[in-house]
Amino acid sequence: MTRKLREHCFQVSPGDSFDFRYFCLALLLLFSICANGQLALTTPTNNQIVQRDNAGSALIAITAYAFRPYASIQGHLTPIEGNVHKAKTWVFEEEQLRQGFLTASIKAETGWYNLKISAVLPNGNIDSVLIDRVGVGEVFLVAGNSNAMGLPGLGAKSASNQVISINAVNKALNAENITVAPNEPMRQLDFSILEKDNFIFPSGETAWYWGELGDLISKRLKTPVLFLNAAWAAANSDSYRDAATGKDAFNPYVGKSWPNRQPYSNIVNTIRYLNSRLGIRAVLWSHGENDAQLKFTEQDYFNNIQTLITNARADAGYHVPWVIARNSASNIVKDPYLPVINAQNRLSSLNGFNTFPGPNLDTIQIPRPVSEHFENVPGGIQGLTLAASAWNRALTDSLFKKIIPVQPANSIHSGIVPSTAFPGSSFYVGYKVNGENETGLALRAELFDESGKFVDTVGIGSENPLLIKLPTNLADGQYNIRLAGTTPNLAGSTSSLFYVNNAYKSVQVVNTISAVKMNQTIHVTWLVAANPGMQRMVLEKTTNGDIYTDLQQYSISDSGKSSGIYAFTDSDPDAKIIFYRVRMEYADGTTSYSPIVTILEPGALPRLVAFPNPVTRQAFYLETDQARPAPRLSLFDISGSAHPLFVSDREIIGLLSVRPIYPLPAGIYVLRIVTEAGTSTQRMTFVD
Repeated sequence: MTRKLREHCFQVSPGDSFDFRYFCLALLLLFSICANGQLALTTPTNNQIVQRDNAGSALIAITAYAFRPYASIQGHLTPIEGNVHKAKTWVFEEEQLRQGFLTASIKAETGWYNLKISAVLPNGNIDSVLIDRVGVGEVFLVAGNSNAMGLPGLGAKSASNQVISINAVNKALNAENITVAPNEPMRQLDFSILEKDNFIFPSGETAWYWGELGDLISKRLKTPVLFLNAAWAAANSDSYRDAATGKDAFNPYVGKSWPNRQPYSNIVNTIRYLNSRLGIRAVLWSHGENDAQLKFTEQDYFNNIQTLITNARADAGYHVPWVIARNSASNIVKDPYLPVINAQNRLSSLNGFNTFPGPNLDTIQIPRPVSEHFENVPGGIQGLTLAASAWNRALTDSLFKKIIPVQPANSIHSGIVPSTAFPGSSFYVGYKVNGENETGLALRAELFDESGKFVDTVGIGSENPLLIKLPTNLADGQYNIRLAGTTPNLAGSTSSLFYVNNAYKSVQVVNTISAVKMNQTIHVTWLVAANPGMQRMVLEKTTNGDIYTDLQQYSISDSGKSSGIYAFTDSDPDAKIIFYRVRMEYADGTTSYSPIVTILEPGALPRLVAFPNPVTRQAFYLETDQARPAPRLSLFDISGSAHPLFVSDREIIGLLSVRPIYPLPAGIYVLRIVTEAGTSTQRMTFVD
């Protein structure tokens, strides 16, 4: 039986030994997001679309990790769903295989592909990981007011599988009726087909008419289409101007300001963190009804929106094209309000401003329904469908040829991370930059929690590997890191997860370790994150849990500046229980150890019986049934006083690692174990 564990329960120091009866199993769980557990593909994600150029092609950035040594690894982009273009096949370089860190930027033409990475083991067996759909097509960002944002219950229609969005929002309505959204790095999110009641990240509330427009564009141009939506209800032109110039914009309908420089921040951050890696054809600007009702002058509207566009480009770092609709009429102002219309016409034709004319929406569904918005009225006027058709007519084939889309000049790929760390700790993350500026790119490291929420910036610089410093107040949990370019803004790929716990005292730079028995040999493999200063590794073995012997030495050619994957085949597996660990030696004379990984015969560990007993090093363990809920544990001294326990099922698969939160004096204690089957107790002896 093979045991693979995630974090180790304590760090073994040089010279430590322990009796076979009183051992600590510290085994590492292989991290992966794929079925076979040996390959992980983090970028791209399913249903992602990247913006094509005017010749119809784009670069698809790929980041993957290999957790054991392979003889060769290939990538395959295979056309699907009527895509007539040729398949793409490439081979990952030997150096990438050695590092366990796979990157590529593959040029592909318009259409959908599935992406498969196939890895061949030395024995000829094959591991693989697959992304069902990744597209090359058209990417748009919607911006404006509520008639661009969309409202539920007004007849939005689901799109076909050719139209994609992100079904999430980053905003909420607070108790004061003010919409609140953060001004912070946006997380990596899942892409999905745009259903009628879906959100469109970051602030779109339904498919609105954008799903219908996407289908019209897709059918006409034979391309996948992706929408993002940063439109904002009740925002007039001076709201955008104020937020664009550093103020919190005032909502005149509520009498309070929107915090975090919204609605401007959502536009800029969408471009910085999503469009920077996806690319974008244009911002589709639909706005003006509020300003008409408030009687804005032509020059004020012109100045306000020109400031919005100019500052958004400067702050995001990309000269994004804007397509500006003519839009001013409503159920209050039923005729076009010429000051706003004239300003929109001027903005869309301003020489050298990279703006283009959109549709005339003032001819649609006037007077507006009671909802004050476009609406597909059952048995009546299909306002949303008419608005989609108007946009489709405005976005002509000739206009697409004039609009030069934004495509990222580089891609940033985040490398291997440690498996565990603690609040306030430091470690290194390597990376790869593909594209025009592959060296010297200024980077920042962004920390996200397991839910994808931004936590903090934890590193800045251009050194490779990049030094990471975790916050001292970081809560226990799983996190990952995204490396991003600072100048220009460019969001890179996201690393695998690593676990943080304040009970740990050292960073475990071994990302994964495993031991697998096959026939009469045991294959030990491990993947190490970048760890500058490391000079040598030694694989150690023991069969009695006490005295380790050296099996194999490994020199580190680059002093640990890059990640590396290593392997050893043990042809002497006769013992019933075998322990392996890796000793890492550094230039400053220090030594650290990997988690321990072991091969155990079935039934070697007693289930729901704590061991070792007597307890040494303030720690003991229980084997549990992974198919059932973990038992509840309590520890009492002979006077009946309870002592809080640290219990973790992360440290050992099938075992609970248990230790008192506060060190206990030597003595007799009672462990109470509560399971579905009932309650049992066990007498525990703690020794010095």
